[in-house]
Amino acid sequence: MTDVVCYYHDPVKASLLRDAVLPALAEAEAAGARGHVERHWLHGPHLRVRLDREADLVAERLREHLAAHPSTAGTPHDELLDRSHRYGVAELVPPPYEPIHPDNTVVVEPTDHSGIRELLGSDVLVDLRTRVLRLGVPALRDVVAADDTRSTTRVRAALVAMAAHASRYSGGLEHGYHSFQSHLEDFLLHSDPDGRLRSRFDRVWADNAPGVTETVLAVAEGRLTTPWAAWTVTARELIEVVYDRGDLPSGYSSRHGERALALGEPGAIRRWHPDHREHHSEYHRQLRAVDLEHPLYRRPFTVYRFGTNMLYQLLSVCDVTPVERYLAASLVARAAQRISGVGWSEHIARMAEATR
Repeated sequence: MTDVVCYYHDPVKASLLRDAVLPALAEAEAAGARGHVERHWLHGPHLRVRLDREADLVAERLREHLAAHPSTAGTPHDELLDRSHRYGVAELVPPPYEPIHPDNTVVVEPTDHSGIRELLGSDVLVDLRTRVLRLGVPALRDVVAADDTRSTTRVRAALVAMAAHASRYSGGLEHGYHSFQSHLEDFLLHSDPDGRLRSRFDRVWADNAPGVTETVLAVAEGRLTTPWAAWTVTARELIEVVYDRGDLPSGYSSRHGERALALGEPGAIRRWHPDHREHHSEYHRQLRAVDLEHPLYRRPFTVYRFGTNMLYQLLSVCDVTPVERYLAASLVARAAQRISGVGWSEHIARMAEATR
């Protein structure tokens, strides 16, 4: 495997994806290659095309595009380095964060799976991750097809993707939204101490509830078609095979906590290591009553969790920021509860009762 890394410091990369990265990948695929796209900030903001062949072709196409349409971000090196330290703590990525590659640089390098292998725990899961991300390329093309870089458009794209994913969960939308509710509540607990973000999310829901609910329902019922629906179903089938072979563990993984300890940042340790966590959201306090290792939940939840993490990776490629993703999660969760007529607290109680 080979990576073609396009360092492009402009935070909005939709045009680069639409006009260069995805066409270059399509050309490589036509020549027999298989690949996918990732996004990261380490060593400079970039898009990464990971391929099994035709890397030089993709690199040439990207260099041609950058010569004609370069990023003009002009972000100072010190600012990029400061961001890297902050992102490293938030995402448990250890230093070194340098060198930071110049803007509009294309680098071809051997694929390094060591970091993701450490996080996932096996080569089997690294391979599964690659295959699931490859499946997402058509959805990426669909999201960036329109030349629209507004935040509201990105939130809607994330909303549609999450609605497709949650509604195709084996338990349906009523169960599927809980992963998004869980991630939202944990984020707000640690990142919104004054409640401003929650209040903002509440206002967005109040102003848009009927339209959001109709969109989520239309996606769930198949009246609003989206490539994300095919992606989540096919991804689930791949993940189920790996789970059924015994290669996808259920339950809590200690790796995030271990990474936080190794990083040595008190805030990260309190958030990610269970022995050091001081606070839990009300949602998570109630969720403790549910035995997710019960046969009723273990397989579908474990499979769904892996797919959800891959969905987040794909949404980040589409310029969806963490705050936009959490806003979309809030909207999907609220719409799902309105559609079912059951609030999350009551539904958790029902889930807990089902395992007794």
